[in-house]
Amino acid sequence: MGRQLIEEARDGMVASPAYLATHGMPDSLESLQAHDCASAAYPGGSTTWRMLGPDAKIHDVQLSSRFNANTAQALRKATLAGLGIALLPATLIRADLRNGLLVPVLAQYQRTSHGLHVLYPSRQQLPLAVSAFIGLVMEKLRVNAFPAQ
Repeated sequence: MGRQLIEEARDGMVASPAYLATHGMPDSLESLQAHDCASAAYPGGSTTWRMLGPDAKIHDVQLSSRFNANTAQALRKATLAGLGIALLPATLIRADLRNGLLVPVLAQYQRTSHGLHVLYPSRQQLPLAVSAFIGLVMEKLRVNAFPAQ
């Protein structure tokens, strides 16, 4: 089995401009507890966001979510609608950030890293089409959606 790292996945916190105009921009991880958040659905409605800080330390933030969903796309739609702050994959919201529909929140914090990989049956005699596809995907995902503030 062959495996190629496509992108070091970077997830960050975002909110709609309308939500931030009403509720203000949080100034610390601790202040997130006073904000409405949208997160992945877990039993009990409570969730922990594990964030990598600018100090290179891991910070766990316990939140009670206003909105829970079981897909990133549903969380994106809720965030665009102004339901709160969400932790979303950069690849999903890149255009929303570029178009001003979503705004980075506490951009100096990111979700602890995880990679996006492509898997294929074998490295031996990798078909040219597969190699070209991997190259194209890597090129398209190269943009960093969460610059440090």
